[in-house]
Parts: sequence; C-alpha cells; structure tokens
Amino acid sequence: MLLKNLTLFLSLGICILLFSECSKTSITSPAPTPPTSNQSLDDITPIVTDANFYSVTGNDSTSAKGEILMALNSKTDGKLFFLDQRGSVIREVSVGTDVENLQKWNINGQVRYTYFHSEGTSTLDGTTGTELGYEMVCDSNLNILDSVKLLSFGSIDANQQDKLDVHEFILLADKHYIYETYYEEFPNNIPDSLHPASGVKVAACIIQEVLNGEVVFQWDGTQYPELYSASQENNNFGDSTTLLDYMHLNSICVDSLDNNLIVSFRNLNEIVKLNRQTGQIIWRLGGNHSDFNLSTDQVFLRQHYPRLIENGKTLIFLDNGHDSLRPYSRIVEFQLNQSNKTINSFKSFTIPDNFIQFAGSVKKEGNEYFIGGGSADYSLQVDYTTGQELMRMSLKYSSYRSLKY
Repeated sequence: MLLKNLTLFLSLGICILLFSECSKTSITSPAPTPPTSNQSLDDITPIVTDANFYSVTGNDSTSAKGEILMALNSKTDGKLFFLDQRGSVIREVSVGTDVENLQKWNINGQVRYTYFHSEGTSTLDGTTGTELGYEMVCDSNLNILDSVKLLSFGSIDANQQDKLDVHEFILLADKHYIYETYYEEFPNNIPDSLHPASGVKVAACIIQEVLNGEVVFQWDGTQYPELYSASQENNNFGDSTTLLDYMHLNSICVDSLDNNLIVSFRNLNEIVKLNRQTGQIIWRLGGNHSDFNLSTDQVFLRQHYPRLIENGKTLIFLDNGHDSLRPYSRIVEFQLNQSNKTINSFKSFTIPDNFIQFAGSVKKEGNEYFIGGGSADYSLQVDYTTGQELMRMSLKYSSYRSLKY
C-alpha cells in the first residue's frame, strides 16, 4: 500500500511540475504582432516562374480573382501576358516588336483588348520618354480590328507625324477613342519671365477624341501659356537646341459624373481637369499653381495613372515620388469637393517595395491594391489595411503598366 501511495504521489508531482513549466512557456511567449508595411515574402512560397520574363511569389491567399495584363519586352521580342490572379499564364502572345500598355475593355457586352506597339522611329526627336507608335484594337481572340493613328486637324499635320504616344489610350466604343501624343511645335507664347530663346521647340501634348474617323475634340497644351511656369523638368526655355518635354502627359481618364477629362502631367506635378467641349482648364490639383490647398503630406510628385473610383467620389493614383526630394512611392486617394476646390478626405499608403521613379499604375479592389511597379520592375498585390504583401511579381523587364481586371 505504501509503495502504491508513493507512486501516486510521485506521478502527481510530475504533473504539477509539467503544468508549471507549460504555464511559464505560455506566459513568456511573445504575442504575435500584425504585419508591417515592410513585411518580407521570404517565408512565402513561390507560385510560378517564367525564367525568361518574370517570377512570382505570394501566399496564395484570398486575393480576389481577376485577369492580370501586362506587356514585357526582351531585347528580341515583345510579349503580351494574360495571367490569372496568381500570376500563372493563361495566354502568352509574341508580337515581334516592342509592346506596351495592354488593356481590357467591355464594349456593349463584347471584350476588346488594346495595346501599343512601336514602329520605325520610336521617339520624337530622340527625346527620352516620348515613345511613339500605333495603337492596336483587338477582339477577344486578339484579332486586330483597328490600327489607330494620329489624324490631321487644325495645326496638326499627320503627314509630318502620324504616331501616337505610349502613355494613354481610351476605347469608348468601336471606332470611338481618346488618345494622346507628342508633337513638335515652336511656340511664341512662352512668358518673357521664363527667358525663351528664339526658335525654342517643345514636345506639345496633344489630345484627340476621334469618332468614326473624324476628330471631334482636340487639345494642345501649348495653347495654355499658364502651364509653362508650372514645369518642374525639361524646362530650359532658353535652349533652342533641345526638344523640351516640359509637361509630359502620362494619363487621361473620363469623369463619369460630367464626362470631362482628368489629365496627369508628370513634369508639372499636376493633375488637371479639362472641359471636354471647350478644352478649358476647370481645375488644377498639385504643383505650384494648385487650385486646392494641399498639406505637406498631401503633396505628390511625378504621379501616374489617376483614376476616379467609387462612383466618381475618389481620385486614386500612384504618387511616384522623386529620387532626391522623396525617394519612395505611395498610393494616394483624394476625395475632392470640385465645386469649392477643397479636399474632403485624404489617405496615403507607402508602397513596401522599391522606389518607382518612372511609369506605374494602381488598381483598388476591396482592401487590396494591385500595383504596377513601372521602372522598378515589379508588380505587387498588397493588403493596404495591414501592409501585407500578398503577391509579388519580379519582372526581368519593365512593364509600363500592369493592370488587373
């Protein structure tokens, strides 16, 4: 009996000791911390790899389904990529020339794709950033329905130059589109305060809206002399030997509430609203002549891809930053009172990856941003509420835009 009681006592003591150690372990273990905007993907497994053009890592989580579109160019080939939400290839099309800005449209219930391809001389007067070519409009099987060129209208002579610029193309319907280009001009309305040289030449920003082969709207940035003094780059108007890309138009979208145009000028640090009938400037956001008062945090630099979302209430875009003024990139969202020219609300999200000096895009879906990293050679799916990177596409070659539909 004594031996039995001793055995029971020892067993009880061991259990108490083990319980005590378990309790100590649970109390002293650090509590889990939420992910930060700098969270690494090192602990996340590769999803798919295309060694020739890109690779993908991610957590294969709950990201919304959709089709990712991007165009990549090797030294010998340009390719259009159609990917699922995990970055796996659905379709890959070799074009045989440099391609950019692959987009998807739904026109009266029919899917259309558009993309830009270069042909012949690829820049205007050798000026970096003015990438010239033509826009292809395709059906859902990528059969080419239309090849779009610049049209002669007013002072624009398509016999001198008939190419479009890579930065924007909007398909409104078959045979109805808005596009932009750069066109060499010798303006005589540059303010004297900027000390213009005789014969100074600029890359004029031209917007045309075309319906059934006819220009129904045209806008020429040189007709608005107040924009010269807003330029932040390529603005030495005393130099008559260099073509000056003093505005650099890189994005256009249509405001669905009034059908006017929201236009981004990278080299002005400005987003401008234009009347789609008269071409007059309705308001200017950002830069040194903003109609909206911006706080220090709201100031943006060298922006790309402004779009109106949430039924036109929110203006979202990529705030690229600047290599010396602010060498990191953000996504910013403004809710504007356009009548009073005030800001109702603002939020920003610092991208947890490399600085995007040029190009790029952003799409918002639920709590996530899908970010095209432009010159930084990546695309990123991020939960902006936690900062967690859900998927990262490392690109071997830059993609002007990467878009998710």
